Amino acid sequence: MRELVVAAGLATVLMAASMASNASADSKTDATQNNDEFVKCYKEGEAKGIIRNNNISEADFIEMCKNSVFPAYLEAVKSNPTLTFEQFVASDNYEVPVQKPGDHPEEVSAEEVKSSKSGSPFTSFISAKKSYKMKAGDILICYGTGSLGSRLIGHAAMATSANYIIEMSGKPHNASGDSWRKNNAHVKSKATFFKEHTKGSDYVAVYRNNHPVYSDRASTYAYRHMYKEDNPTYHITSTIFQKSPSYCSKYVVLAYYWGATKKSWGDGARHGIIPPHQLPSYFSDSFVPSYKYKVTSY
Repeated sequence: MRELVVAAGLATVLMAASMASNASADSKTDATQNNDEFVKCYKEGEAKGIIRNNNISEADFIEMCKNSVFPAYLEAVKSNPTLTFEQFVASDNYEVPVQKPGDHPEEVSAEEVKSSKSGSPFTSFISAKKSYKMKAGDILICYGTGSLGSRLIGHAAMATSANYIIEMSGKPHNASGDSWRKNNAHVKSKATFFKEHTKGSDYVAVYRNNHPVYSDRASTYAYRHMYKEDNPTYHITSTIFQKSPSYCSKYVVLAYYWGATKKSWGDGARHGIIPPHQLPSYFSDSFVPSYKYKVTSY
């Protein structure tokens, strides 16, 4: 009897080891298949001319897919079972900033860079990387970090002045140092925002509208009427023109639509979710903002 028990125990151990080995092999197979899918999407982005001029390397694209894009896709496919990964990535502009003809973004630091003068009269000012001079109405789109954490990738916000930013991050936040507010719109300093979103290879794409007066109106409206007066609650919804609930990219679009001019809205869908990385394409004609700066540090 003892021999039978030992034999049964050994069989159980061997079976468990075999299952673990098979699970490991399946995991490696899944990872390989996913990598192949990521590479395929990268090549498609290149073929369409969206991925170009080394705006994202293949290695960085694959890493981004692993860390954020594929997990977000798995969430999105729960409510849309027919959605393919290729369609999901294409709808997010292949994880690179929307760039219209004539856009030539400069890579800059968000921190104020002060020039220092050499002691020699024959040398001019020596300066570090150019600094980003933020303006009210600037649209800030984050790559590598996000606020939504599930169905969408990335994050969007708007500058209200040279020093402050308004956003809907989808996270509770410390508003006064000792109390926590709900996850609705809130204001952050330029330093806090860019320190959060330029870690490692993360960066912020800055878009600027070609109508300064409307940009100022949009940022003022967002602060006065969509923050101080009637702060919307956070929820990802397909109803675009309803101010509340709202989320990061919808909030920015509505600030322009309601606060500046309805002419800013493009001919896109009247319903649907606005992906942060596609936000610039929701504006119309001359209101399509220009990609001005790539902020990589603070």
